[in-house]
Amino acid sequence: MIAATMLRDIAIQADPVGSWWLLGLVTCGLAAVLFLLGPDPSRITAARRMLLVLLRLGAFLALVFCMLRPTIVSSRKARQEGTLLLLADASESMTVADGPNGRTRWQELCDSLAAAEPAARALVADGGFEIAVWQFDRQARRIETTADKPLTLGPWQRQPSVEETAIGAAIDDGVRSVAGRTITGIILLSDGGQHAYPPRDLPPQTVARRVGDSAVPLWTITYGQQRAAGQGRDAALSNLAVGETVYLDNTLEVAGRVRLDGLADRDVTVKLLAENAGGLMEEVARTTVHGQPQSIEEPVRLSWTPKALGERKLSLVVEPQEGEVVVTNNELSTFVDVVDGGLRVLYLEGALRVEQRFLRRVLSASPDMQVDFEWIDSSHRDRWPVDLSRALEGDATVFLIGDLDASALRPQDLQLILGKVNAGAGIGLLGGFHAFEAGGWGSSALAPLLPFEPDRLARQPFDQPIRDGLHIAGPVQMLPDPRFGGVSILRLEPGDRDSRQAWQAMPPLEGANDLGRLVPDAKPLAVTQDGRPLLVGREFGAGRVLAFAGDSTWRWAMQGAGEQHRRFWRQMVLWLARQDGRDKDSLWLRLAQRRISPGTPLDFDVGLTKSDGTAIADITVEAAAVSPSGRSLPVRVPRKGESFAGTLADFAEPGDWKLVVRATPPGGPAALERTARFTVFRQDLELANPRANPLLMRQIAEPTPGGVRSPEELTELFEEIRAAPAAFETLEQWSFTPWDTWPMFLLMAACLCLEWFLRKRWGLV
Repeated sequence: MIAATMLRDIAIQADPVGSWWLLGLVTCGLAAVLFLLGPDPSRITAARRMLLVLLRLGAFLALVFCMLRPTIVSSRKARQEGTLLLLADASESMTVADGPNGRTRWQELCDSLAAAEPAARALVADGGFEIAVWQFDRQARRIETTADKPLTLGPWQRQPSVEETAIGAAIDDGVRSVAGRTITGIILLSDGGQHAYPPRDLPPQTVARRVGDSAVPLWTITYGQQRAAGQGRDAALSNLAVGETVYLDNTLEVAGRVRLDGLADRDVTVKLLAENAGGLMEEVARTTVHGQPQSIEEPVRLSWTPKALGERKLSLVVEPQEGEVVVTNNELSTFVDVVDGGLRVLYLEGALRVEQRFLRRVLSASPDMQVDFEWIDSSHRDRWPVDLSRALEGDATVFLIGDLDASALRPQDLQLILGKVNAGAGIGLLGGFHAFEAGGWGSSALAPLLPFEPDRLARQPFDQPIRDGLHIAGPVQMLPDPRFGGVSILRLEPGDRDSRQAWQAMPPLEGANDLGRLVPDAKPLAVTQDGRPLLVGREFGAGRVLAFAGDSTWRWAMQGAGEQHRRFWRQMVLWLARQDGRDKDSLWLRLAQRRISPGTPLDFDVGLTKSDGTAIADITVEAAAVSPSGRSLPVRVPRKGESFAGTLADFAEPGDWKLVVRATPPGGPAALERTARFTVFRQDLELANPRANPLLMRQIAEPTPGGVRSPEELTELFEEIRAAPAAFETLEQWSFTPWDTWPMFLLMAACLCLEWFLRKRWGLV
């Protein structure tokens, strides 16, 4: 707003050509020509002579005027009013009644404004200021006031945005609203609670530094107590940590943290709820947390064993306490995938070789395999045989036995393994210095299933040097047997039926065990260059048996054949589990998180793979996000290498959402569909932690020339602003140079031409 007071100033400035001395010499020369070389008085009358002199004088004066180069400058100053920005917090935390006599923070704020209103009216009446009043929660709103009541706000009203407080965004909005006008100061009235979701979560300290850089004072006035009397009791869950995947019948540990405010020396119950097959939440575990005198976060750990496959919701819940007002922070939820644990691998190893490290790594990377590893240390043979009863309690589908002597295990445990294989499980015997007959397995309880004949003389004692006759010296090139080599284990490329050429390009093994004579129904699947068996398989009852003489396949991974190494071991386990005939494509979907807050983007990946783990890239993928109310929103899923990736955003509705993905192979079967659920949680930010935060209010004021004031000092603050008004003046200038205009040129030309015309007419030339 521009005030009526204007200051005008007019000045004439000269800028002569060359210098003042040159201008003086030219003037004197023109004067001499004018008076010494005038018209002959004997040939014309005195009147005609005077007219010619005046015309010549006019031309000379015009020339001198142009050489003087005068400029007329007009300046005008306008005084502009200063704008005082007042921001009042109207979020839900301002309704907390922690003031004297149970008064709310909002009532205290309105009372302090009413007491300061006379000083504000005097400030506005002086004509040098205007007061812009804003009310804010998540959004900022301009309040229309009058000259008589410049600070009246009225009673607190619930708005759709009162559940958040965006102090930083409110200051920024207020400053932007008065752009182009001078801001003489900002007064922030709040409890200091910054509770906002993106994109309104702008840090107030950042905005305050920008205000301070503009030399604008910002004063903060805090309302409320650092510990709210009305919210003295609050049990809240602050964290929930749980794995995204759990195998069926496996125990899943759920960890969380509980904060107990005002509940010292009280026992609080924390429950774990899990979704059952019918979609209902049921309690599966509980524990008790004892409140401490000081408000600290207590860790809690609960466990759950899923009994049904599929995606399941888990909720960690604190039972509501007597006198607790806020209960929205008493529960945290997430989702886990319960996958089929049928393909479980029990891996028994006697030596921590390089081979077992690579083998465990590739098998554990398969999402459909669970590997339980048991190291039976040969240096502690005094503790042999070890008890495997607990390890064998699990429903293992495949057993792998590495470089392990048969005497390390109890006969009853081996008999149990034999029974499981006969009933349909698979067992793989791997190479090593104490493997096969070197480890005495032909004399053990597993002898009936071995694919090679027993040889009692082939035992390798631990206290003797390694017997060379039990091993094949390297390098050993592994090749598919022409008769049985088409088995799925040996397919190194997708769809490759004749893989002998691919195996010839593989790095050789360092050596291998000599398996000796095979039993009649054993099939050599892979052999050496000279036909000695390396990989032998057989059927035993309803199960399958493999003997692999090599123990250095890690060289494949180290020499550029990592994918072939992974495929070989994965296909071996699938063959043992009788899942080698699977030709069904698998659609997978991975969410970056299962719990997000409103406004937080959620990334996800999706892809389609074959049974051998290779990706199918040329597919069409569609996705949609389904809200808790059932509204479906399409989601863009761009390609990312051999898979696809997308981002979910703009979640305004809290609750359980569902992402539905459909993938269609080219010219293939019908579209495959996969779903995943996630939770958009909205806790009561305002009342979950309603303490006043004077520290934040101080941090906001410190970078500026303002400061921290108490509510009682608001009147004094208006008087200080009035006593030292900050007037802002704008300067407007107007200039005119008459010497370089066409009228001046016409005047000079007219005088010279008319003077010459008259002299010609009167016979003087």
